[in-house]
Amino acid sequence: MKKGYVSIVLHSHMPFIRHPEIKDPMEEKWLFEAMNECYIPLINVYDGLINDKIKFKITMSITPPLMSMLEDDYINERYTDYLNKSIELTEKEIIRTKNNKELNKLSIFYNERFNKLMDTYKKYNCRLMNAFKKFDKLGCLEIITCSATHALLPLLSINPETIKAQLSTGVQHYIDVMGHNPTGIWLPECAYTYSLDSILKEYGIKYFIAESKAVLYASPRPRYGTAAPIATPNGVCAFGRDMDSSYQVWSDFMGYPGDFNYREFYRDIGYELPMDYISPYINSSGIRLDTGVKYYKITGKTDNKELYNRDIAMEKVKEHAAHFSACRNEQIGGLYSHMDKPPIITCPYDTELFGHWWFEGPDFIDAFIRKSSESSCDYELTTPKEYLCNNPVVQCSSPNPSSWGENSDYSVWINGSNQWIYRDLHRAEEVMVRLANTYKNPNDVQKRALNQAARELMLAESSDWPFIIKNNTTVNYAIKRINTHLDRFNTIYEEITKDTINIKKLSQIESLDNIFPNVNYKIYEK
Repeated sequence: MKKGYVSIVLHSHMPFIRHPEIKDPMEEKWLFEAMNECYIPLINVYDGLINDKIKFKITMSITPPLMSMLEDDYINERYTDYLNKSIELTEKEIIRTKNNKELNKLSIFYNERFNKLMDTYKKYNCRLMNAFKKFDKLGCLEIITCSATHALLPLLSINPETIKAQLSTGVQHYIDVMGHNPTGIWLPECAYTYSLDSILKEYGIKYFIAESKAVLYASPRPRYGTAAPIATPNGVCAFGRDMDSSYQVWSDFMGYPGDFNYREFYRDIGYELPMDYISPYINSSGIRLDTGVKYYKITGKTDNKELYNRDIAMEKVKEHAAHFSACRNEQIGGLYSHMDKPPIITCPYDTELFGHWWFEGPDFIDAFIRKSSESSCDYELTTPKEYLCNNPVVQCSSPNPSSWGENSDYSVWINGSNQWIYRDLHRAEEVMVRLANTYKNPNDVQKRALNQAARELMLAESSDWPFIIKNNTTVNYAIKRINTHLDRFNTIYEEITKDTINIKKLSQIESLDNIFPNVNYKIYEK
């Protein structure tokens, strides 16, 4: 008899980085790397489990911007070129490394890997959502939604209509792609505040994933901590992040990904080989970028890295998956006798951890699921939706406002480096609400302009931009994205109110920011 449940929840997100107006934009490589290292490898894991008749349950959020890009013709054409170049590079590497047995073995490994990625990509007609929709229909994968552009919702609460617009658009885009309503949602950055539960209920959301402190500090205090969901006053359930399982994967000093036998992230031939050799495989402007071909293992806290050994890394994966499973068994066993319902250990992670930052991550997921299917295991894998179906009685408790960012608050997204964003955003939000309440019966051109204004506002609201600014990475790009979307919004606003809409210019903006084809500006009405 199983004593409890474990729920793995993977949050899959990319900001909308579609740039047909730019030759070889560097930012789109963020998506292509995630497709190569995370999404397709996970698809291969799921297919392998199904082929081996291993039953499993896993949850993934796929945010609307990511769904949109995975379905986009231009993006998929660019990705096909990118993957073909990766295959070409590894073919050259096999020749270049022929006199070094260990390096040559690794170059063959990468060539086989990239070719397998291409085979899987073509198998699903160059549309990864075809794979995810298949797993959703089979019932082994539950896909949940997110807000439209991953906006940090509590920071938009000064204009409640904007929160409704973000959630309404996110839910509708999910329906447009998946063909059915979502049950759950990943609140961007797991950020919750008191006003959200009534809006979530309005759009049919049954549950959300919460930071541990949202549940542990809820009022009244939950009887079982994060080992069971709680229900908000409006009946929307919150599943709190389990911190023990989180530390084992996330932690810099004790997490599995730091094992010295795993692949080193920061050593890539894109930075190390001569420019005349590597130039066709990096940015066309000559900026060196990751190619995904990395020959070294972490080794230790040293610059003298040793060559990666795939076989040893896979043995470590099995060892860590078995340890992770044993820890969940121990947790479940300790909780089971003290609860009047089966405990659930909720394990939420960024999907990009598994494969991008931790190269062996998808293999870990595979090994853990296989270990969890063994009869000696005290738990079953489940999804939050399935858990609620089997355990509908949930303690009512109001979650504590929080996020899974630093300090469990919102300070990553509003601080001295990025607080200027919100003055301009809130001004635009007020204008959008006013437009929606003014133009009740627009003509066709006005309606197009109003819908595009809504798109530009939502794209400017993405939590990615203040996050990038706070972490001092591609700061200029983030600032440019905010200002570009707000400039487009303001131009459209002026042309609507002055009845001077430039149709050619509007068409150009529509072709660039083509997200949410079915958006309706009236979602901003009071």
